[in-house]
Amino acid sequence: MPFAFIYGLITLIRNRLYDTGFLKVTKFDIHTIGVGNLSVGGAGKTPLVEYLIRLLREVEPKLATLSRGYKRKTSDFVLADDNSTAEDIGDEPLIYKYKYKIQVAVDGNRVNGVKKLIALENDPPKIVLLDDVFQHRAIRCGLNIVVSDYNNLYFKDIMLPAGTLREFKSGIVRADLIIITKVPDRTSAVEIRNILKDVNPIAHQQVFFSYLKYGELYSINNINEKIDTLNDLFRYRIISFAGIANAQPMVNYLKEYAANVKHLPFNDHHEFSVKDLEDIERYYNSFEGGNKILVTTEKDFMRLKSNAVWNIAQRMNIYILPVEITFKDKEEEFNQVILKYVRANRIYHQSIREKTNNFLPQVGIILGTGLGGLVKEISVQFAIPYNEIPNFPVSTVEGHSGKLIFGELGGKKVMAMQGRFHYYEGYTMQQVTFPVRVMKALGVTTVCVSNASGGMNPKFEVGELMIINDHINLFPTNPLIGKNIEALGPRFPDMSEAYNKTYVTLAKEIAKENNIKVSEGIYAGLSGPCFETPAEYRYLWRTGADVVGMSTVPEVIVAKHGGMDVFGISIVTDLGIEGVVQNVSHEEVQHIAKMQEPKMTLLMKELIRRI
Repeated sequence: MPFAFIYGLITLIRNRLYDTGFLKVTKFDIHTIGVGNLSVGGAGKTPLVEYLIRLLREVEPKLATLSRGYKRKTSDFVLADDNSTAEDIGDEPLIYKYKYKIQVAVDGNRVNGVKKLIALENDPPKIVLLDDVFQHRAIRCGLNIVVSDYNNLYFKDIMLPAGTLREFKSGIVRADLIIITKVPDRTSAVEIRNILKDVNPIAHQQVFFSYLKYGELYSINNINEKIDTLNDLFRYRIISFAGIANAQPMVNYLKEYAANVKHLPFNDHHEFSVKDLEDIERYYNSFEGGNKILVTTEKDFMRLKSNAVWNIAQRMNIYILPVEITFKDKEEEFNQVILKYVRANRIYHQSIREKTNNFLPQVGIILGTGLGGLVKEISVQFAIPYNEIPNFPVSTVEGHSGKLIFGELGGKKVMAMQGRFHYYEGYTMQQVTFPVRVMKALGVTTVCVSNASGGMNPKFEVGELMIINDHINLFPTNPLIGKNIEALGPRFPDMSEAYNKTYVTLAKEIAKENNIKVSEGIYAGLSGPCFETPAEYRYLWRTGADVVGMSTVPEVIVAKHGGMDVFGISIVTDLGIEGVVQNVSHEEVQHIAKMQEPKMTLLMKELIRRI
């Protein structure tokens, strides 16, 4: 136990050094999904990686796996080819290459391995699955999956060498998904609930339960020569052998269907010798009678393909028992979690740069209701419809177009959203603000936002332009809720200057030079889609807001989270002043905004020229 404590303390200090930034952590600009565990030994990582390969290659064929290549005889980075053996890359990576024909690489240094993969001249991957990577803190995966064997749950385990934990169980907080593997089919709902209670996932985590699903036995000499488990396996006597961490589930499965099963165990990742196979063959021959077969796993099959023993293995009556995992009734839910990560976080700016010939905008513009006319002032070089950008929402509101515009305005390279998205349309906050993330990824440092609003300040008139100097967030949620991604911004972004004060002063100077009446004030953001009641207008005015609208605030929060400067301006299209509350319609809002469009366009164009 003292040794376990000392080992745990060492891992705790190491993790702390990474958490505090003392040790460097690298995050890559492609999708990285890590699969690992807290314990040593077989917990079912390989079947999960295979499951992910089958799922993801349907949506992104440029897929690769990266492992360390346990017990390989090579060193450094190795990219597998059709002639690779387990000695070159390890048994698990060889399974991925043999079965799925994808890019497979091994490297003990995962950061170097990913760098090598993305530097490939021919088809560098867009998704990398990293096997057994949870303790490799030098790389930050976009999605971390931790597996734990139902028969050796991490929260019941203790540190090495007394137990099997590689680090203290508190390390589970770094996981996004926790998968309890090898769950027996007959596990009750009560047992599942008890495990969930013990796992006690935190806000951003999801827990799934996976089950082993064995396939039909096939001959090592002919994959099409199979044995029907349900109809034929009962006729056979079986001698199984395996060099895996836990062969008991396989043995139990075979005993359910076969007449007689004997098992010959070997150490995990055992490298079979000629003598091993000769001993197995002698044991097999000592069984009298027919209808007997040898059965092993796909991992062992990869090691049997070694030049040293393959000739012997081919003459033996060996069958392979393939295994997959299933999530039963939660399979679609699990799939959507993985696909959501891939789709929602796809590095769209790469494809956008391809479409725009690497156009690098400095300023991003979000145009609101009736204000799309500013596009006419942009020397447009490229225009990409939203529906051509994967996972980009499409506005459902009349008066909002749907294109990303790239060009020059006021001597600056700009990208403009011709049509924005609103929370009231049913989009999540992350979807509403996703275009701002794209702006940041493309290099935008300044975001200009505009909107139409209802005025509560009694000094305001319909058609007045108000420069926004602050806002009040009254939306029911915040776009930053959930797990924070440090690469996008800090966990707790400062909002003391949400709207750049220098831009506010400059805009007022431009307005004065051009005889444009402008005011300055605070914008309140509500979800909508209803226009406000008289009582709500009174409430908002008394809380300190000058105008109210149904947009802007989420985008500004995300822009500030990403470290961008913001300028905001609002057209007062209706009044909610006490005693002067007007009937209002969306059509009237658009009409008023259209009338004031030339002034706002001039102001915005000149501001962009001067910043």
